[in-house]
Amino acid sequence: MYTIHKLKPDRNFYWLLLPVGSYLGAALFGLLFGWRAFFYFFTCFFWGYAAYALLAAARTHNRYFIVQALYLGALGLVTLAYPDVDRSRNTAPGLIFFLIILVIFMLVWLVLVFVNRKLKWRGRDILELAASTVEEVGDGYTARPLPAGKTDFSERQIQEFAEFARRNLISVPYTGKDKIILVPVIAAREFPFILGLKGDYTDETWVAFDFNGNVSVNIAHRDYLNFRESLAFDQLCTSMGNLFVEFVELHTRGEGPRIIDRLDAMGVSVFS
Repeated sequence: MYTIHKLKPDRNFYWLLLPVGSYLGAALFGLLFGWRAFFYFFTCFFWGYAAYALLAAARTHNRYFIVQALYLGALGLVTLAYPDVDRSRNTAPGLIFFLIILVIFMLVWLVLVFVNRKLKWRGRDILELAASTVEEVGDGYTARPLPAGKTDFSERQIQEFAEFARRNLISVPYTGKDKIILVPVIAAREFPFILGLKGDYTDETWVAFDFNGNVSVNIAHRDYLNFRESLAFDQLCTSMGNLFVEFVELHTRGEGPRIIDRLDAMGVSVFS
């Protein structure tokens, strides 16, 4: 099924920055400190990124980040062992061969994880899905949250969905005194959340469920500007609220996989 996207094309190539930056850094260290430093730089880079992936797994409860961490950890072992191949010809070549086989296995596993969108942040999918029912063009952005209906969900039902949304990278949950706020995160914006640097969600797009049943929605200005047209803002907020209400209903009925199917059907790139 062909989907007409209402967001502007994603021209963010952030996913190229880390590999390109690592190669440039390794080349610089190699020129300054020798060829061994070239490989050891990669070891530090791979293990540092593996530590970040483990932190992401802890923050999101998404176990697929562990696959990424294992792959990066194996790469770090290869770059650590490779400079010693010529020193110990009896053991090091065999070790390198084993590690390369391990890396290939982990790479295939990681590619399958990415292709199946298990590590995809769903913020862009959420915005596309919310906008899909909005056809009218409005007067523009309103810099305040808008009410988006009322529900009879229990506190436990909201909390259980929030955990599901966290685990599947649908949104990052914040728990307040009397409400739970769900923040859909677009790829390349997840780093502050993972590193614990994003204590304030108010300037983000979010949907809040309070424990009295009220639903409110905020659309971030930068997200609103990312739509091709100035969609009717109140309708966009209402659609976003209704979307999350429907998600909670599906999850409560034990139909969580249908939520993932709907997001996948939007056809947003795995890198966006």
